[in-house]
Amino acid sequence: MSRLGALSAAVLCAGLLSACGGAEKKADLADQDRFLKEYVNLLNTADEDGLADLLDDHPHGKDDARARIKAYGGQEWNVTWNRTSDFQDVWQVRLTGTAGADRRPVKVVETVSWEDEHWLLTPLDGVVPKPPNAAETTPPE
Repeated sequence: MSRLGALSAAVLCAGLLSACGGAEKKADLADQDRFLKEYVNLLNTADEDGLADLLDDHPHGKDDARARIKAYGGQEWNVTWNRTSDFQDVWQVRLTGTAGADRRPVKVVETVSWEDEHWLLTPLDGVVPKPPNAAETTPPE
């Protein structure tokens, strides 16, 4: 094969490889909104299995789903959210609104991240076991 033929083959292979993936999907805030809407709907229906499926990209997703249903499930949240981000692919999402017929206030802050093309919620406190001798991260009262 001539040098020109080898060079043409290399360029063609490189072009095909770049067209066949390799480009990681970017975080889409409209997609994050769909994720959060599904999250709230699953909480409202107290659907632990559905929530576990939504959170299954985290190693403790099933345990986190159980804890979230216990803490927030079946409360008829009517919430909106706003988000801020100080780091790429990590957002602090503030859910605010009301719960139930008596319209109790809801104020919950979630950390939502985009990792390996999946949305992740930081598990609730106590879901992920702390290693022995780990530093305390909760400020004293």
